[in-house]
Amino acid sequence: MRTLFIIKRICKQVLRDKRTLALLFLAPIFVITLLNYIFPDPDDEVTIATVHVDPDIISVLEENQVIVQEETDIDPKAYLEAGHANGVLEEKDGEWTLTIVNDNPINEGPILQKSTQAVMEHNINELVDHIDEAVTKMNEFSAGIEDVLTQLPPEMQPDLDTAPDLQTDTELGIEEEALTVDYVYGDDRYSFFNIINPILVSFFVFFFVFLIAGMAMLKERSSGTLEKLLSTPIRKSELVFGYLFGYGIFAVLQTAVIILFSIYILDMEVAGSIIDMFIINILLSFVALGLGLLLSTFVRSEFQMMQFIPLIIVPQIFFSGMLKIESMEEWLQWLAPFMPLYHAGNAMLDVVLKGFQLSEITASLLILVLFIVIFVTLNILGLRRYRKV
Repeated sequence: MRTLFIIKRICKQVLRDKRTLALLFLAPIFVITLLNYIFPDPDDEVTIATVHVDPDIISVLEENQVIVQEETDIDPKAYLEAGHANGVLEEKDGEWTLTIVNDNPINEGPILQKSTQAVMEHNINELVDHIDEAVTKMNEFSAGIEDVLTQLPPEMQPDLDTAPDLQTDTELGIEEEALTVDYVYGDDRYSFFNIINPILVSFFVFFFVFLIAGMAMLKERSSGTLEKLLSTPIRKSELVFGYLFGYGIFAVLQTAVIILFSIYILDMEVAGSIIDMFIINILLSFVALGLGLLLSTFVRSEFQMMQFIPLIIVPQIFFSGMLKIESMEEWLQWLAPFMPLYHAGNAMLDVVLKGFQLSEITASLLILVLFIVIFVTLNILGLRRYRKV
């Protein structure tokens, strides 16, 4: 009976807590629906520019749902950086070269797969044609020899039991045409982790700072410290900036630890400046601080604070640069710029993989600063619910 009493009490508590009910039923539906629209269709077409490529390969690419753009003379790296195609396939002196950007393995995996398949099918077709041609000539030659031999006296006919060795493919003039992959950024040593590691650094900075700031502010409220501070002559803006920069010190230290560990322990290669990485992630940590402090004003317990993770944090990572935004639904493409990790993640990729300078990521940094200003302003306005001034 006591167990039933506890079960009944818990059920009543959960049913009275609308946020918990939303977490249990609405949050999973929201995340699953979001994933349905975010992840690209595996049959999505990719665009490959071809330069002096055999028409047979173009036909194979088109059969594999590849949009082919036939070009004559282009700079592959500049062509790809301008966003005209997903890859450039060239043929020069019997050698095949595929050039890809190499900044997102999820996006470029299908390009490499379909290009390799097309070249392999082309090689197989050529090999079959050479073999058929060689067999036809051998049959014709064999028939002619037999006609001649039948006209000779028996004692002059040669022993045909020992046949000559067959020629190899190379002796017949058949050479396998391999596909060489060229990369705009990095090289073939780049693993999946090397490419997504810059994004993960920013994600963990954002996630843990958000969580710590929200929990700490919640503790200040539940312990009554916030009400005591608001009863003093201190201004709301001074209080917000005090919390922001107070926790910001530890956020900066955490950012430094994550970045330095990734570089010197996990051997993350950085094409750009480490200082630029610090600037991006320090700004992102202050965005997380402002957001965490803001959302903590709407919760009454740590459990309710955790409920914001699937709604606020999880969607961020899908827009951080790991997935191709252009392959998502159009309304999600409009939503992406409103995600702080969208700007921080792409700025990190630009610095770490592409070697961009600070001047080339200024727009992303200014947007992060704008997020900080918005959240700080909302925090100041949100304190009015605790003290009327």
